[in-house]
Amino acid sequence: MTDLWSRIWKGEQEFFDSGHEEFRHGVSFVAVSSIAEQYYCEYKLENEFALGEIPTENKESGTALHDELMPTERISKEKFVKLVGKKEPTLAVLGVWGSAGGLKVVGVPDHIIWSEGKPLWVVELKTTRGDPAPLWEDQENQVRIYGLLLDRMGFDCSKMRLAVIRLRSVELSETEKREWILKVSEALVENRMFELELKYHGRMKAHLLEHDVNGAEKAVTSKAGYWLKEREPLSSTSVGKCKVCEYNSVCPKSLYKPT
Repeated sequence: MTDLWSRIWKGEQEFFDSGHEEFRHGVSFVAVSSIAEQYYCEYKLENEFALGEIPTENKESGTALHDELMPTERISKEKFVKLVGKKEPTLAVLGVWGSAGGLKVVGVPDHIIWSEGKPLWVVELKTTRGDPAPLWEDQENQVRIYGLLLDRMGFDCSKMRLAVIRLRSVELSETEKREWILKVSEALVENRMFELELKYHGRMKAHLLEHDVNGAEKAVTSKAGYWLKEREPLSSTSVGKCKVCEYNSVCPKSLYKPT
């Protein structure tokens, strides 16, 4: 393996060895997905830790779609390095880690497109039963933070871009679900995403973003006070969010109480 990969694997071991339950809820490492959820509602996140996760139809639909789209098989570090080192773009998922905003942050992007050992695209798939056109703040910041961590790990991210692909899952056939990850990846690499959007007009939307280290760092820093126990969780001011939240019957900050 190259010196770069040796440094990355060594840094990863040192990073995870440094964890010692220092953040809120006794966590040693803060998940990227949890920081993203703070942009939706911190009290929802607080309830998840206090009460446990409550299954919902939307969650189950999204999870099922991701499981079908993203079958994963663990490979050795040596095989991973060889795979992503090819000049021809390849797909491989890698756990990301690093420090930001005073936190130790970890996560696993939906998938990454690589070439010659460099990340070209970080891609997040988001399912929805409604209009896929809007890009929500939590979704944007999630993919941005993944990009930040790849940068912090020492990868050459000079050509890396970010993509949030929003899909209307209820309108996708089983065959389309299985093939979707390849469609998206090929379209990104070949710069044909506009054609793909036209083909699936109203059923998918690709939000393509530039990698922005400073913006991603701010996204973490603005939410770090919660994890550092410098402040209490903030609740959403949206009645709509509270209405669809599975904790609305028990949340002390809920703006909606089911009858």
